[in-house]
Amino acid sequence: MALAAKLYRDERTADRQAVSLDATLRKPDQRPVDILIEDLSATGFRMTTNEAISFDDAISIGISGIGRRDARIVRRSGSSYGCEFVVSVDRAEIERAQTVETIVRADFGTMPVVTVEDPPLDAVEHRIRRIRGPILAVATVAPWVAIGAVAHAVLR
Repeated sequence: MALAAKLYRDERTADRQAVSLDATLRKPDQRPVDILIEDLSATGFRMTTNEAISFDDAISIGISGIGRRDARIVRRSGSSYGCEFVVSVDRAEIERAQTVETIVRADFGTMPVVTVEDPPLDAVEHRIRRIRGPILAVATVAPWVAIGAVAHAVLR
């Protein structure tokens, strides 16, 4: 059994940093695809995504701290892709990408407690509140008195 191997010369000169950065890739139709960048250097990056991407696709990638950059795919292994930036990024941008938080923290202070005072009662409301208790008592007892009177008349 013969085994054929193709050797490639690795001409990368930039040091790769292991990272775990969420980013957005855009294919030629500009549809966003969520990706995870696993390593990053001035000349390129390695990413994983479940989206199939062709070698000839012109892609751009948005990375927090770096911004949007054009790139091209140079290799693929399963769901992992090796990509090269069309224009290299500088060291400061790579460091900024590693420290940028995508969650904005804000202090909104405490909300003031608003108390609503009861509006002043008019004369009708005063009268209703004075007789509300007796009205509720009569409304509760009256149906039972009526049921008892009907039952007494029927059972006689």
